[in-house]
Amino acid sequence: MKRLLVRSLLIAALAMVLVGAAATSALAVELEDYLTEAGEASFAGRQATLCNYGDRSEFSVVTVEHAGALVMVEDAGSSQMVGGGRYSVAGDAAAGIALSDWSSGNTADRYVTASADPETRLGRDVVVVTVEEDEAVRARLWFDDETGAALGSEVYDGSGELYRLSWMLDFDPNPRKIFTMMRDQGSTYDVVVAADAGDLADTVAGYMRVDSYAGPDESVHAFYTDGLFSFSIFLIDGQFEAESFSDAGVMRVDGAQYRWLLTPSDLWLHWVGDGETYVLVGDLPPDHLEGVLRELPLPSQGNIFSRIWQGLFG
Repeated sequence: MKRLLVRSLLIAALAMVLVGAAATSALAVELEDYLTEAGEASFAGRQATLCNYGDRSEFSVVTVEHAGALVMVEDAGSSQMVGGGRYSVAGDAAAGIALSDWSSGNTADRYVTASADPETRLGRDVVVVTVEEDEAVRARLWFDDETGAALGSEVYDGSGELYRLSWMLDFDPNPRKIFTMMRDQGSTYDVVVAADAGDLADTVAGYMRVDSYAGPDESVHAFYTDGLFSFSIFLIDGQFEAESFSDAGVMRVDGAQYRWLLTPSDLWLHWVGDGETYVLVGDLPPDHLEGVLRELPLPSQGNIFSRIWQGLFG
């Protein structure tokens, strides 16, 4: 996989991490209103994120700065910034990616705001918004009254178990580093243009495809969202064995097998079907993910990963 596609995968994951750093108005009474105002807060602080799937858990602490449409995440000395259709990675002069277009989707009708109640977090007045799907709690989001910034979030799977947890450990309403990065003119950018999504459907299990881009070697990156969660699909011509999945686990959905990796913020999947390689990066809950996989091209029976695992474990 060429360097641009690797960066695209990392950036897709970063963009979905930042859904947890969204902001809103405490006066809104509908979920759509909260999410529409999500990108307008300014703040900085450390954010802890924990994700659980199967018998695995992944945890991280990063520094987040949010200034309007611009968001920066800093981890172990590496900084990444997302905003305005341009992604840049500090410290690498050739690491930027500029998108020719950028869209956003509306919140799916399946979500409703069940309640919005006052609380106190980090010594600040907040509102906790409970989001329900089919009369079951799907997420809880904590928003700062003064700035609208998200101080925390919880996402639940279809059985009501906690899937992902995100909390600000400290909070400053005045971001600083992000403006220094904006003034940095040393980076160059690869321009990614819109492209046809091929056979990928317009909607998948309630998620709408809002963008698709051309990648290297005739690959395609399609981005789907339901307004609350999202995922990216990278479609690569031929059978590509991603090294990062060499020690991945195996997920089975209706008998089909997928290789999976867990990060503190999302799940990554890899499979081969009909001579093409698919990589999915998503922050959607596991039960949503299974529904999505049922509507996407299935793994081929001859998938090399399936043969290996069947040979080793039956």
